Amino acid sequence: MTPRGAAMRNSRWAVVTVATIAVLVLGGCVAAPAGDGSSPSTAAADASLDADVRAQLEDALDEGFAASGMPGVTVGLWIPGEDEWVATRGVSDLASNEPMDRTNQSKIGSITKTLVGTVALQVIGDGEVGLKLDDTIDEWYPDFPLADEITVRMIMNMSSGIGSPGQAQIDRICADPYSTITPDEMIAIGAATPRADFAPGEGDNYSGFNTFLLGRILEKTTGTDLGTLIDEHLVGPLGMTRSRFAPDGVLAEPLNHGYSEFCPQLPQPTDTTDWANHESWAAGAMLSTIDDLHTWGVALGDGYGLTPELQAARIADRAPGAVAPGYEYGLAVLVHVDPDSGCLLDLSHSGAEPGYGAHVQYFEGSEAVLALIGNGDGGTGEEFAKVLRALLPVLPESVAATSNDACDE
Repeated sequence: MTPRGAAMRNSRWAVVTVATIAVLVLGGCVAAPAGDGSSPSTAAADASLDADVRAQLEDALDEGFAASGMPGVTVGLWIPGEDEWVATRGVSDLASNEPMDRTNQSKIGSITKTLVGTVALQVIGDGEVGLKLDDTIDEWYPDFPLADEITVRMIMNMSSGIGSPGQAQIDRICADPYSTITPDEMIAIGAATPRADFAPGEGDNYSGFNTFLLGRILEKTTGTDLGTLIDEHLVGPLGMTRSRFAPDGVLAEPLNHGYSEFCPQLPQPTDTTDWANHESWAAGAMLSTIDDLHTWGVALGDGYGLTPELQAARIADRAPGAVAPGYEYGLAVLVHVDPDSGCLLDLSHSGAEPGYGAHVQYFEGSEAVLALIGNGDGGTGEEFAKVLRALLPVLPESVAATSNDACDE
C-alpha cells in the first residue's frame, strides 16, 4: 500500500486503493472523450487477440492471483475490434469449491461512487430540479460544518475536506455486520468527524461521507430514492441486468462468496456474503458482474447521458493535490493524465467491501476496458491490486494507444 493510500480510505475496505491503483496504470497520451450523451459504443470484435498476448495475460494472472491469496478472481479485457479476454482463477465458495464464473454477482464497493456521480451529473445536466455543481450544501444540511462553503462540486471531487470514517467504521461493522444505520445517521457521524487540515476546495481527502451527502441531496432534490435513480438513469437503460444498488447486501445466485480477515474477533477468514451494505450506501453498495462492469466501463468513458460540458467538467474539475504523478480525483472518478502534456490517459475506480474487491478502468485512446472482481480482502482490502500489478505491464500496446487531439498545449 502506498502511504497516500492510507489517507484516502473510508475504512480499510469501504474506500479502497484509489492511490494504489494510480501507481500501476500504463502511460501514454490520448484524446479527451466526446461525451455526447449517446449510448456507449459497442464495436464488434473482428480480430483475434494475439495468442502470445493471451499467453502473457494468462501467466500474469497466475502470478498475480497466487500473490493475492484471494480464494478467487475474475478478470476481463475488452479491446474494440479484438476478441475479449475473460479469465477466472480459484473458487467462489470455499465450502463447495465451486469455481469462479463470469456470471457470478459480487459486491463492488466504491465503484458505486462513479454511478452515483454520473446520476448527479445527469440530473444537473437536465436542469429539471435546478441542482448545480456550485450549490452549497447548507441548502440541505445547514448544520454540517462549513456547509455554506462546501459545494456539490467539492463533495464530488473529494476536495471538501470532510474527514474519513477510519477505524471507527471498521469497529462498527465488525461489531454489527448487519447494521441498518441510515444515510442521515452516517452523515451525522461525518459532521462530527474531524476535518482534514485544509479549507473547502483547497485540498483533497477521500471520504465516503461526501458521497453520502451527494446521494441524499439527489434524493431530496428529485424526490426519488437513490436506488430508483440509479436504475432509471443507468442500470436499466444500459441493460446491466445483473447489477443492483443493494444497501441490504443481498446477492443473487449465481454469486461469489466473500471472505474477510478484517475482524480479529471473528473466524479468519469470515464468510461475509450476507453482510449488509448500509454502512456503504451511496459510497459502496452496488452489486455487479464482470460483464456488467465492462458495460459500465464503456459508459463511464463515453460520458453516458452527460452533456459534453459536464463530461469535460468530470475530467477537468479535479481536486487540488495529486494522488500520484498524473493522478487526481475528478468528479467521482480517478483521472489519469500525462503530467507533461496534459493528455487524458484513462478513467478508473476501485472498490471493496468486507471480503470483496473490484476494479474498472477505461483507456481513453483505445476505448478498451479492464475489469476485475475478487472475493477476498486478506485483511488489507487491497489484495486484488496484486492481480492488477501483474496484469497491467503485459497489456497489449493497443490498449494504451495514444492521440494528441485534445491535449493541453
